[in-house]
Amino acid sequence: MADLTPEGPRDGEPAGEQGRPEPRDTGQSDRPLTRREIRRREEAQRSADESGNAGEAPPPEGPVLDEDRREYPELYETADDSVGTPVTVRPASRKGYQTITVNRARAMDAEQKAKRQARRRRRRRRNIVMVTAFGVFVLLVAGLSLGVRALLPDPGGDDYPGPGGAEVTFTVNEGEGALAIGSRLAEEDIVASSDAFIEAVNQSRSENSIQPGDYPLRKQMKASDAAAILLREGQGQVHYVAVNRGMRLNEVIDAVSTSTGIPVQELREASENPGEYGLPEDAPTVEGYLAPGEYRFPVDSEVDDIFSMMIEPTMEKLDGLGLSDEDEQFRAVTIASILEAEALTKDYPTVAGIIENRLHPDNPETDGKLQVDSTVIYGLNTRRLQFSEEEKTDASNEYNTYEHRGLPPGPIGAPSTEALEAAANPQDNDYYYWVTTNIETGETKFAETYEQHQVYQQEYRDYCAENQDICGGG
Repeated sequence: MADLTPEGPRDGEPAGEQGRPEPRDTGQSDRPLTRREIRRREEAQRSADESGNAGEAPPPEGPVLDEDRREYPELYETADDSVGTPVTVRPASRKGYQTITVNRARAMDAEQKAKRQARRRRRRRRNIVMVTAFGVFVLLVAGLSLGVRALLPDPGGDDYPGPGGAEVTFTVNEGEGALAIGSRLAEEDIVASSDAFIEAVNQSRSENSIQPGDYPLRKQMKASDAAAILLREGQGQVHYVAVNRGMRLNEVIDAVSTSTGIPVQELREASENPGEYGLPEDAPTVEGYLAPGEYRFPVDSEVDDIFSMMIEPTMEKLDGLGLSDEDEQFRAVTIASILEAEALTKDYPTVAGIIENRLHPDNPETDGKLQVDSTVIYGLNTRRLQFSEEEKTDASNEYNTYEHRGLPPGPIGAPSTEALEAAANPQDNDYYYWVTTNIETGETKFAETYEQHQVYQQEYRDYCAENQDICGGG
């Protein structure tokens, strides 16, 4: 092992003669010379001897060469500690001193390498954790997807082969979507399953949507056949309009305008010419002649076509009741519209008989006046159950049957078939008064005298005092 303890000159030897020339003072630090520096100095000395300048000193040593740094990086240290500080040691096998150095740069390189390896290990562990977490996430999503799929309708749900059995009428209600319709179809055993019906609707190429109305279907029919009927496959697009019983003309016009896009003003002007549709000249408008029901108008329908289609069912019904005279028809439609507004369906014939009793000019109770609230309210162009005493005595209201004898100027809404039948065939009775004493149940009481009628009226007032939200103000 080399002895690392620096020694001075051996006994008997002059300083600087230990196997290498004594370095000259060049103004540099007193560090030991490397072997390369020694060789360079020897070569410089020989060159000087050969050129006859043997007595001249070798040129001053310049800065340390890069090749010295590369071969002996241990001997040099810069300000940034990139190389080490030289030390002198004596090897065990030879005389003289040899200069070595501790390589701080290599030590730093090793430290940096260790840090890089540590970073790689941490990065590797982090990547493993991320891959594992992603794999767990994928498994969770796959499991959730399978669970959701199990809850969704099966496209291949049960279905009947068709064509079906007994005919039934299926009603699609306002606001119902395919899911609700499919559930009811399955409940009524028209289709085998709601899933099959939904799939049939989704597969249909019809541009139409399922609209409210009555549809002829069959028990246990194929889902695609039911969907084709409800979607009206093979038929062009249409505008759908529903006219409810008792609906007023202005409400019908609004519904038609909303569905077709025809301006309200254009529809109103057309409605004020009833003669264009074969109606009595005395009729102020087509009010009362527009039959309740569901209509599907072709998208290119004109206003006259729309009104003609809605009037036709009413005229056919009147003809079927044996009312061919225009005046008779007009009277029946007007009475029927009052029945629709004043009574329940079961009471139509009774109330129709009371109206005939009141219209008799010499009746002892009303002196030929109808005295019905529905006509007054119609003339006020409002919808409520009560009105003020001032409004009751307002003769300027042509529809005020408390002030004017006989029927009002015209119908006050769209009468149903049942109302038309009752108007054409009133019940023969001795009543002059009726009042609904309970709006919720529809309980109606009839009286032959005004005194008895007042008792029933008080029952109605008491009811309204407790149910103002139902009766409304007035």
